[in-house]
Amino acid sequence: MTPQARDPGLQPERTALAWQRTVLAVVIGAILLAVAGLRAGQPVLAVCAGTLAVATLVPAVLRPPSGGLPRDGRLRSWGFLVRVAVLVGVLGLLGAASALVRLL
Repeated sequence: MTPQARDPGLQPERTALAWQRTVLAVVIGAILLAVAGLRAGQPVLAVCAGTLAVATLVPAVLRPPSGGLPRDGRLRSWGFLVRVAVLVGVLGLLGAASALVRLL
C-alpha cells in the first residue's frame, strides 16, 4: 500500500512554523509564570516554571520540526506534537496551581 500524496505546497512548512510559535508561547508563558512566582514569594513555582521553560526550549532548539517530508512521504512529527501538547498542559496546571495558592 502506497502512502497518500501530500500537498506539494507550503502546508508542511506552515504547520512546522505554527508548532514553533506554540513552543515559543509556552516558553514565554513559563518565564512570565516564573517571574510572577518570584514576585509572589513562591520559589517552588518559580523553579518549576523555569524548569518547564528550559524543558520546552532545549528539545525544540535541538530538533525543531522541519516541515519537510522523509523519502517515503510519511510525516513523523507525532512525538514532537505530543511533547508540545504535554508541555502546554503542564504550563496550564502550573498556572492553575499558582492561582489556587493565591486564593488560599
